[in-house]
Amino acid sequence: MIKSIKLFIMLLGSMAFAQTAQVSGSIEPIKEDGLYRIRIPNSVRAYATQDLRDLRVWDAKGNQVPYFVQPASDNKLTKVSDFTEFQMVSNTRIADSNATYIFKNPYETIEKAVLLIANYQGSKNYSLEGSNDQKEWFGLVNNGQLTQLNHPTETSVYKEIYFPVIDYPYLKLVFDDRHSLPINLLGIGMANTETINIVPITMEEVPVKSVEFIEQGKKTQVHIRFDRPEVIDQIRMTITSPDLYRRNALLYTLKQREVKRSMESYRQHLAAFSIRSDKDLIFNIPTSIEQDLYLEIDNKDNPKLEIGKLQFLQEPVYLVASLKANDSYKVTAGDDQLEFPDYDIIEVTNTTKTALPIAEIGAVVYGQPEKAVEKTKSFWQQPWFMWSCIGIAALMIVYYAFNMLRDLNTSESE
Repeated sequence: MIKSIKLFIMLLGSMAFAQTAQVSGSIEPIKEDGLYRIRIPNSVRAYATQDLRDLRVWDAKGNQVPYFVQPASDNKLTKVSDFTEFQMVSNTRIADSNATYIFKNPYETIEKAVLLIANYQGSKNYSLEGSNDQKEWFGLVNNGQLTQLNHPTETSVYKEIYFPVIDYPYLKLVFDDRHSLPINLLGIGMANTETINIVPITMEEVPVKSVEFIEQGKKTQVHIRFDRPEVIDQIRMTITSPDLYRRNALLYTLKQREVKRSMESYRQHLAAFSIRSDKDLIFNIPTSIEQDLYLEIDNKDNPKLEIGKLQFLQEPVYLVASLKANDSYKVTAGDDQLEFPDYDIIEVTNTTKTALPIAEIGAVVYGQPEKAVEKTKSFWQQPWFMWSCIGIAALMIVYYAFNMLRDLNTSESE
């Protein structure tokens, strides 16, 4: 009985002290009322959930400001030629639930596909799985999102989706229709693509915690570690020697899986590319969210590459919101208990034809953000009152528990 009481008191204490770590960034003042793109810097994004559902914009009175997320891909237009459609095995749709498309992979290995979609306003979440026999399916993309699903002049739009290099003969694409209307998928295939930036896109460098070089035989292994799981879209490097080179490189991460009731490590390949002295050393990779990355360079019989600089960059993410001049605003993130907010702004705002002005986030504060406005609180809303109630409740529980224990001992002695 006494042990149970102690555990209960410890639980009360842990509940009282538990707080969700957050990050808060102040939006720099703007000069005119209107729609703005708020750039989310890495210092805020690194603490947000991977799907960014916990981002919130607050005004000076502590009210939420409606917004929608606009990734850099919204400012890109994909031109496609020689579109070759994959064989569709099946497609099913469950109203207000999901739409599932199973298609055959005609290649030995594949790391992207091109979707042809009828114009659609809004975004659409999807997942992607692979299979060898259409019975057992394995995850490839857990929570992908398609955006910018309308073409300014055509009735349909091509969208590329990227995933880790795989050799599954069958792929299953599932669209989430629980909170949005279904899209009209016209085809899935492969094509020659060219991406054009509608507005300039400036990549942001991701800070690296450590870089370790290990020479193993004829290969160079580079272990890159970040402080937190980071979104990586591009790698840039500088080679100081030799003058002429062409090396194959593989980017991967280490994962764990259960095999015969024991855990083993395996490589999950993210990208493969060629490092050449006659090409720019800038490599776009499928978007990856990892804390540890490994880069393997095959030197063959050549001298190792001397890497003078190794950078990892991510495409910017913007929030589109309506702001008022000279008002104060904050952006917060870091509460993984929050769900996606449901705002009207994405349904009534078209940002595809104009380049919106950008609002920057200045000062960033880590920990519990301060309240936008301190309001006068009643005594029962004060912290001391809450702690007093917790203390009184704990004492009452202890008092009654000891009385029950004493009465029990007395009855047993009689």
